[in-house]
Amino acid sequence: MNKALLLIFAGTMAGCTVGPDYVRPRMPAPAQWSESSSSPDTPQSDRAWWKTFGDPVLNRLIDEAAATNPDLKQAFQRIRIARTQRTQAVAAGLPTLSAHGSASRRLNSFTSSAGTTTAVGGTASGAGGAFGIGNNLIDIFQAGFDAQWELDLFGGIRRTVEAAEATIEAEIENRRALTVSLLGEVAGQYVMLRANQQLLAVIRDNLATQQDTLHLTRERQKAGLASYLDVAQAHAQVEATAAEQPVYENQIKLALHALSVLLDRTPGELTQRLQRPAPIPQPAEPASAELPSELLRRRPDILSAERRLKAANADIGAAVAAQYPRINLAAFIGLQNTDITDFTMLGKSWSAASTLAFPIFNWGSIQANIEGRKARHQELVYAYRAAVLNAFKEVEDALASIEQERRRQAQLRQAEAAEKLALDLARERYLKGLTGFLDVLTAERSLLTRRQALIESQARLAGQRVALYKALGGGWEVAEPENRRQHGQLSLPQTSPLS
Repeated sequence: MNKALLLIFAGTMAGCTVGPDYVRPRMPAPAQWSESSSSPDTPQSDRAWWKTFGDPVLNRLIDEAAATNPDLKQAFQRIRIARTQRTQAVAAGLPTLSAHGSASRRLNSFTSSAGTTTAVGGTASGAGGAFGIGNNLIDIFQAGFDAQWELDLFGGIRRTVEAAEATIEAEIENRRALTVSLLGEVAGQYVMLRANQQLLAVIRDNLATQQDTLHLTRERQKAGLASYLDVAQAHAQVEATAAEQPVYENQIKLALHALSVLLDRTPGELTQRLQRPAPIPQPAEPASAELPSELLRRRPDILSAERRLKAANADIGAAVAAQYPRINLAAFIGLQNTDITDFTMLGKSWSAASTLAFPIFNWGSIQANIEGRKARHQELVYAYRAAVLNAFKEVEDALASIEQERRRQAQLRQAEAAEKLALDLARERYLKGLTGFLDVLTAERSLLTRRQALIESQARLAGQRVALYKALGGGWEVAEPENRRQHGQLSLPQTSPLS
């Protein structure tokens, strides 16, 4: 018996792992970005991209969000769940030992050919020929240990463990992708907060100027130098500008509420801390993009899609293994007696058994499962390709948008300077009586529009920088909390793949 068990164990260790071995898909990447004007040979070395904005408040918000955000905490729990599933998968391929106890009462009887009924534990005579009946009730008490082991001859369990490990890696990458999105969302909301604060400040400055103009116009009207129409137009301009204040005040509140939730705080909790206006953060250095090939190795959502693909590939092997025989070994060792008060070593009991199960006819269920796993694998191949192409697109979009917004912002600055000069000239001509008040109102409105457009452009450019950093997938390396905490894990013996 011992030699047989050793032979079976040796066979298990040398067993085959059926199903396809995983090969990472080849995805060609362009040599450089078509929209990038910077050298493709210069990698982006600073992973803490938000620090390039030079804003200490933004830095603190990023750090707090990475440590407290509830979505990140949920993602970490999903990693823990995946790790427990791997432990369960490994345990399925290892021997198990459990304590066993039983109490039973048996009726053991058989009839001899001479018409005498013999019972286990004694004899009883009976009449009636060969069909006589005898009875003997026996109590049996048993206590000991059971051992069970399913031999993984064809690697089905090992493929399940492989899939579980790939799932853990996918969940880790999902958490990193969530970190990247979180950093971008915090930075984006912060940019919107500062932009709306600047827009509100411009509105208030223009409102103060227009109120001065209204006061001056009323004085001129009293002196007979202006008409009631001029006063009415100046008053309408003041009210129209004042009506824009609530819009930006509301946008400021919305940004504060969004930032509070991202930092796991109640809405409005950051109002006191961030209510003082500040400039829109702008990176001190030009945006640069790494080589496209680097994106495939570093962007978390691409790595997650690739790990999901590996898990699906292993699932095919687990499904294929169901076509082959399954061998299960079982053993028992313990004590047995007919009297519960008389458990001694004289009542030793042991048993050993093995079972062989081989699928013969199952209405195509196993083959359908294999085909389904293959289809799932092919689906994830396309998903991986889509993730890569979308990542390339996001980087190219961000680079193109940054370049175009830079040009637009330069033109807006020139337009603002021209509108300011036009307003000065219109006021001077109006005070000299050389033009009507409508020219002043038009120049004031034009200057306000250009200043608003310039601030919005600054916010848009900062947001596009954030979008570029998100597209490059950076930031999680230094912002990831609870990083790389390893747990003790079981492992199965390694076996040679099926050749």
